[in-house]
Amino acid sequence: MIWLTLVSLLCSILAATVLVPVVRFMARRVGMVDAPDDERKLHREPIALCGGVAVFGALLVGFVSTILYDRSFGDFDLGYVTSRWYGLVFAAGAILVVGLIDDAWVMRGRQKLLLQILIISALVGSGTVVDKIGLMGFEIYLGSLAFPVTVLWLLVAVNALNLIDGADGVATTAGCFISLGLAVLSWEHGTPLGCIFSFCLAGSLIGFLFFNKPPATIFLGDAGSMVIGLLVGVLSVWGSVKGSTLLASAPVAILAVPLFDSAAAIARRWLTGRSIYATDRAHLHHLLQKKYGHFGMLFIVAGLCSLTTVLAIASAHYSMPWLALLGMILAGTFLVVTRSFGHAECQLLMMKASHMTRSFFITPRQSSLEKNHRCLPLQGSGDWNLIWEPLVDFAQIHNLAKISIDLNLSWLHEGYHASWSDVRMPDRDKQVQVRWPIVITVGRSQNTVNIGTLHVVASATSPRIHERIADLSLRLVDLEPQIQLIIAELERQHATPADVRVAGVVPAPRYADTERTAGPPLVPSRH
Repeated sequence: MIWLTLVSLLCSILAATVLVPVVRFMARRVGMVDAPDDERKLHREPIALCGGVAVFGALLVGFVSTILYDRSFGDFDLGYVTSRWYGLVFAAGAILVVGLIDDAWVMRGRQKLLLQILIISALVGSGTVVDKIGLMGFEIYLGSLAFPVTVLWLLVAVNALNLIDGADGVATTAGCFISLGLAVLSWEHGTPLGCIFSFCLAGSLIGFLFFNKPPATIFLGDAGSMVIGLLVGVLSVWGSVKGSTLLASAPVAILAVPLFDSAAAIARRWLTGRSIYATDRAHLHHLLQKKYGHFGMLFIVAGLCSLTTVLAIASAHYSMPWLALLGMILAGTFLVVTRSFGHAECQLLMMKASHMTRSFFITPRQSSLEKNHRCLPLQGSGDWNLIWEPLVDFAQIHNLAKISIDLNLSWLHEGYHASWSDVRMPDRDKQVQVRWPIVITVGRSQNTVNIGTLHVVASATSPRIHERIADLSLRLVDLEPQIQLIIAELERQHATPADVRVAGVVPAPRYADTERTAGPPLVPSRH
């Protein structure tokens, strides 16, 4: 079996080193490149995409070569390739096509999610189902929930690897360690084909890393990151326990680092009122790169993946599931305590929990007098309190129920969130809600970029409420020069090459819970 693992690694590495230059050349010829932008891209030159095609091709070459070697020179240790492996390859190929379409034409998030669900549902329907979940030695049987839980798990795996793929070598490095860990787990539980397939995936990523390490000459693209996510998600199910479909603590722990990034991104967007599809530069790789540099970031990602993988394997080998949980806790604690990642999200959660807990114990008299107030710089050093404090003063004077601001200046690594509200809000059917996107003009092309959102809630029974909303729009106009000065100072500090020129803040109301609409800028909607 050891010889087969060596053959799988060598064949997939060699196949990747041959295929990547060919794919890179073809991608450049057809224009499949990732162009830089001023909002969230870290590179400054167009980089070839379609790296996922080379990784997937090298994986298949290595897997087929290993099977042929086993049948020709081995003892047929791998056995026969069952139909579920063909189903996995077909599903991975379909996900690859979806990713290529997204890389070429940029699909909407909900469109991509729908296609992911359809492909994963077909794969789960063919037999890849999580029947039970193992948690700290206890088994929870899912019954009729088996199908949706399996689909959800694979969706999480696909998008976790996709989200972490935002800097040279990050997703590739994480994928290497995850694949090697799953290979060892499969070996431990006696699933030889899963072990060899995982080694082939690791080998193809190692070969790809030669070209994807900083400075990268080719990217995985959505096609590559989603394929890797699907494969490791399925292998974590297949390789948990021999002859069973158990989602145990060990394979989940191996995926801990990308799962941390996904969980933090969802929490950050939910707690600040952003769309779940919103983009920012607050992901794990962005913050680690800013603090430790590019190679320091890769070193930390590799170290954390090694920690969680080693403890996960030890938990499976010694039947001590708490070791896998310990690895996840240690990795997460390191990131939060060192303020490398996740610290702001933890603060947001604590503030939310504190306000919710307080609402259960406050008296009616106190609720009419006291306010919930939170102010949190998510990223950067901009003095946004100069903008926020006058808005709070306005809300107090005009008896608004809530006012909040959320700023996201991706190209400057700036994020800021603040909220002021009554402890007891008006009933929803008696609320007036108005949202203003805060828009600036970027670069010589005069492209407009939304740097944030102002959200206002007031009681519909409050007298002259529409006049107060109009007054607020005038107050925003008065704050425009201060916003311009803050952004100009941040641009000087960051020495941003892009020609960013602030043309002003354009308050254009967007009605709550609806798409942005055209119309008079100062006509709020009543809810």
